Order: sequence, then structure tokens, then C-alpha cells
Amino acid sequence: MAKAEAVKEVRRKQLIDATIRAIGRVGYANATLTHVASEAGLSPGIVNFYFKSKEQLLIATLEQIAEEYSAFWQAAINKGKVAPAAGLEAMIEADFHPTVCNVEKVSIWYAFWAEARGNNAYHDVVSRLEQDYLAQTETLCARIIQEGGYEGVSAGDVATGLNAMIDGMWFDCLMEPKAFNRQEAKRICRLYLASVFPAHFSGGAKKSKSDNDNGVVLAIDQEVQGRNAHRARLAAALRKRLEPVGPMRREVLAAAAGISVKILESWLDGRAEPTSWQMGRLIVATDAQLWMEIYGPIHDEAQRLFEARLASAQEQAMRERAALATLASKPE
Repeated sequence: MAKAEAVKEVRRKQLIDATIRAIGRVGYANATLTHVASEAGLSPGIVNFYFKSKEQLLIATLEQIAEEYSAFWQAAINKGKVAPAAGLEAMIEADFHPTVCNVEKVSIWYAFWAEARGNNAYHDVVSRLEQDYLAQTETLCARIIQEGGYEGVSAGDVATGLNAMIDGMWFDCLMEPKAFNRQEAKRICRLYLASVFPAHFSGGAKKSKSDNDNGVVLAIDQEVQGRNAHRARLAAALRKRLEPVGPMRREVLAAAAGISVKILESWLDGRAEPTSWQMGRLIVATDAQLWMEIYGPIHDEAQRLFEARLASAQEQAMRERAALATLASKPE
């Protein structure tokens, strides 16, 4: 009996892994049980034996990737429990680990985020995971604020900003997988944290107190300007779609996003911004162009920096090859 149960679990895991690959290859809407069976190398009848419907299989898939992801970053945080800064570092490393941040997995997350609007089972899993993640990030930020004596810094704001930045980097991985640089993504996240918590994420550079203070002020000012610009783009993109400019009423959009009109007003006023789950629902309720209007400039700048560094590396490689060729041509 125990052996039969073990075989059943192995087969279920095999089918769920095949579902992840199928959605990554053909998309959520187009993935069928036949696609899953083909990815698993099994007959469609076998799939129906373990999962009575596509919906049952999809829920099992979401639950598995949510459990795996939660266990992964919880383990990472536990390694850094003695120091909250180490905990945030561990979370960043976990979020951009190849096991977590790859095209297949990110495709799955964005698909389920979008579908959560009309599916209570998806909504419960996604909402619970996001709330746990945000709460843990906020707790670590609160510990750093207390430890470093940072005045006027909100743990919730820093945690929300970091999570939104990671979501944006995941979107880059999804849209431009060949250009995506996970090391650069981690560096940018640490730069953000350094602008808020300079004593904890300073990089170890020794500066005079005056230089350090000026650098901190500049970094914080740049971050504030960046967040304000992001929220301004969000507000402008939403207003284009709302009456009297656009076709949607505020009450309708708020209901579609699963929020109150008051929360929507805070986004329109530039006082707050949606979580990744709420953003997914906004995109479904409006259109996919919404994302590019909000995050397009960030994506373009990251692409520009990547291309500049790539060009520099290629130029350096050409110089090194030329030097080697010159050495090789000299008579012994």
C-alpha cells in the first residue's frame, strides 16, 4: 500500500512538472491535458486517472510551486536570522536563484496572478503567499530600522518597494530572457536597499563622514524621485483608462482589481501603489499595455545599462585578442 502511494505521488509530481513546462511553452490559456501528457511522455488517459480535470491539475500545480517557493525563501531567511540585513540579502539571492527565477516559473506566476481575479482557489493561494512574503520582508526591514536608528523610514514602504522591484525584474526575465542578467538584478536591489539603509548595505567603502552623509542624501533623494516617478506613471496610466478620459468607471476598475475605491484613489493620488498580485488583476481588467506604460522606462534603462556593459566587455575582449595576436606575431 505504501509503495502504491509513493508511486502515485511520483506520478502526480511528474504531471505537475509537465504542466509547468506546457504552460511555459504554449501559455496558460492554450495548455491542454494533451499538452501535459505529451510533455510527461504519457497518455492522456493517465493524466485523467490522477487529475479528473484541467482545473484540478492547475490548482495542484499552483499549490506546488507556491509551497516550493515559500520553502525556498523561508530557508534562505533562516540562514540569515542572526542579522536582518543578511535575511534580506538571502531573500534577494533566493528570488533570483535559477531554480526560482527562470522563464518557465515566472510564466506560471504571471499566468496565475492574472487568473486569480476570477478564481477563488487561485486567489487564496496567491494572496496568502504574497501576504506572508511581504510580512516577512517588512519584519526584517523593521529590525534594521531599529538596529540602525533610521528615523523617518517606514518598514512597510521599504518592503513594498523592494517587492515591487523584484516583481519588475521577474517581468524582465519573462519578456527578455536572453538579455536578463540575474547578477545585475541583484545588484540593483542591493543598491535600492543601500539608499535606504546605508549603514547596512554600504558595500564597505570607507569615506569621510561628510562624504558619506552627502552620498546618503543623494542616494535617498534619487530613490524618492524614482518612486515618485513610478507612482506618477501609474497614476497617469490609470487615468487614461478611467472616465471621463477613458471608458471605465472607478467603481468598476476597483471591483475588478479586488480593492476599494479608496485604495484606487490612493494610487491615482500617487500616495501608494499596487502589489504584484493587484497589478496582475489591473492588467486583466484593462490591457497589457498598462504594464509597459508604468514599467517601460525602468525596463528601457536596464536594457541600456546592460547593452553598455556588454559593449564595454566586447571592446575589452577585442583589445585582449589584439594584444595576444601582437605577442604571437613577434619572432622568438
